[in-house]
Amino acid sequence: MGQATLVGLMLLWTCVSVPEGVRAQETESSYADEAARRLHEAAMAARTRIDESVVSYTAVVRQRIGAALRMPLKDRMLYRNEASHRLWWDRDGDNLIQVLSYREQTPAGINWDDVDLDFFNTAFDPMNDRLFFGLTPTDEDLGEPEGDDFWFEHPLYEEHVESYRFTSGDTITVSLPDGRTVRAVELQVVPKQADVHRMAGALWIEPETGALVRAVYRLSDTFDAFRDIPDLQAEEDEDLSFIPGILKPWTVDVTMISVDYALWDFEVWMPRSMHMEGVVGAGILKAPITFDYAYDLEAVTTEQSLAEATADEFPEVHFATRSDAMAYLNELAFGQTVPYRHEIDESSEQGTVQYLMPSDKLFLAESPELPPPVWEDGGGFASTEELAEDLDDLASLPLGRLAATPTTFRWGLQRPDLMRYNKVEGVSVGARFQVRPQTPVGPLSVTLTGRLGYGDWEPNGHVEFARETLRRRVALSGYHELTSIEPDARHLGLGNSLTGFAFGRDDGDYYRRSGASLAWTPPSAARRTFRVRGYAEYHRAVGVETDFALFKFWKDDWAFRPNIAADEGWEYGAIVELAPWWGTDPRLVQGGLDVELQAATGDREFTRASVAGMLVVPLPADLRLAVEAGGGRIFGTPSVQRLWYVGGPRTLRGYAPRVLGGETSIRGRVELAKVYPFGGVTLFSDYAWAGDHSTYAVDDGFYSIGAGLSLLDGLVRFDAAYGLRTPRNLRVDFYLDAIL
Repeated sequence: MGQATLVGLMLLWTCVSVPEGVRAQETESSYADEAARRLHEAAMAARTRIDESVVSYTAVVRQRIGAALRMPLKDRMLYRNEASHRLWWDRDGDNLIQVLSYREQTPAGINWDDVDLDFFNTAFDPMNDRLFFGLTPTDEDLGEPEGDDFWFEHPLYEEHVESYRFTSGDTITVSLPDGRTVRAVELQVVPKQADVHRMAGALWIEPETGALVRAVYRLSDTFDAFRDIPDLQAEEDEDLSFIPGILKPWTVDVTMISVDYALWDFEVWMPRSMHMEGVVGAGILKAPITFDYAYDLEAVTTEQSLAEATADEFPEVHFATRSDAMAYLNELAFGQTVPYRHEIDESSEQGTVQYLMPSDKLFLAESPELPPPVWEDGGGFASTEELAEDLDDLASLPLGRLAATPTTFRWGLQRPDLMRYNKVEGVSVGARFQVRPQTPVGPLSVTLTGRLGYGDWEPNGHVEFARETLRRRVALSGYHELTSIEPDARHLGLGNSLTGFAFGRDDGDYYRRSGASLAWTPPSAARRTFRVRGYAEYHRAVGVETDFALFKFWKDDWAFRPNIAADEGWEYGAIVELAPWWGTDPRLVQGGLDVELQAATGDREFTRASVAGMLVVPLPADLRLAVEAGGGRIFGTPSVQRLWYVGGPRTLRGYAPRVLGGETSIRGRVELAKVYPFGGVTLFSDYAWAGDHSTYAVDDGFYSIGAGLSLLDGLVRFDAAYGLRTPRNLRVDFYLDAIL
């Protein structure tokens, strides 16, 4: 089985297993209307009929995969693969595959030499399950689970009817290439109880034959490996105890699977496209994955067409020599001669597979048959508009009630954000309790977090009520907590905690806030391209309450950098943030914006606005140029903690935080990187200024030069920068999520 199939099945199956006794059946009817019953029964009958009508077919199959690492600034590409092949599928014989194109890219670069033939061994078998595009095991492998076997409660299996609620929906008309049309009726499928073993979605069924024409679905709950795999539950505290809490839990959120079929010659439904997407999580790491198939059918032979055809309609093509045969295939594929070699795989699950592989593998990466990357439209894949319609269909469906009210409790090192160190709290230990009750508006996520630091001994608390759909996440929160004047800099995160504890350098400036907020953001599985937040909170100042650092404890005259003296008082306001990013391939142009608008009243009235733009341009000789520029302005009478400040790795490397501050800020940076397989080596220069706009002069700004080491396209960054204005110092920074 190829790696592409494994990734696809990971999204399809998500390693689900069923504990004993989980299938208590509800008493309510499974059908909302009689039309739904008739449609569902027709679809079940069609599924049980093994479709042996297709004798053979020929198709150009295009497939692609993309996986990235999600970060606030931009997603980092971890893996991509584009490939295509011509497939001769024979029901009673061997498969023949002519490899047409192949390109594989990782953070180390494009792999020009190694071609995994298993990637192409994913032929659509008309006799397999069509909800899964024929890529899953046969019906015999979809029996009752035994022990910890993988399992999915298929809505078209009679034994799982009572697990779902079926409702008839709209009728669509499918247009065929010759102008004829076929009618299909929507069958909405919603589980009576949400579960990782059950889907929620919509199936479009041809009512006369019960054939599946189109489907869009998702799993009705997020898969959690330690919760849903019994073996892992037992191993979490034993064999897997070495895995740090920052890499737990292991989750898979299947956001959408879309399959589409086309009617060949008004006789048999054959595949057109399949799209799968989801987010795999390992603690703080989130990796969105997308997988696509597209079938361009060239010929289909069925039992009926074979019986009705004459010899003249199916002329046999004979070649005198192997060279003549390869010349024909080359002309068919490329219109040119490409030397090929022959390989045979007798270990395939689908029988013997013969491969025709170009002798020069470099040709595959530049082949005209190479499909576009997964983030672009084209090549017969489902378009952006079609996928948006599918998402609308899914978003309108409920996921079903939860069978039980899930609860989790974690504390300390069990989660990365429950342990931190800073100059106010010292070592701060937190605990979190989460419950997901069912409510009249659907399932909610209720999270209570508390923490206490040995430095100030003041309790912190945060309670959140969140409602999340495929489109949005809305959260109502109440809190009494320590926060930073720069939330996006993540000063209360792992990186700053480690540098503060080890080296005594805490770049954060903090104040305490007490209040409530209502926030609207994209769902957790998507990038946070926007946030709208309204709040009412009381601010007060905090001081430095600890003087310990691992490598400073012997210095009697050492102390943390003084904290900001925050203004005390009430603040009522709203914030709108926009953070779009364009471009995923680091070899191409990338760019983004970061816009923030804030208006507040209370003890002080002010408005704040800022904008920053980023552009990354590839250059010859494996060079990349990055430019970033931005600024902010405040009107009114802001508190000290709401002023703009520059200094530190986010705004002005080579200088400590808050080297300058005021109601106006201007900043810019330019970087030139030499790209290597591991990342890049960078030269850079920063410029920044903050103060009263009426007094600004270019010479008043601070500027620096430096060099850096980048890993994974800026995911991890080490910088050494020297300030060119007093105070002149060499400052070394380690941080995450840089532009290069």
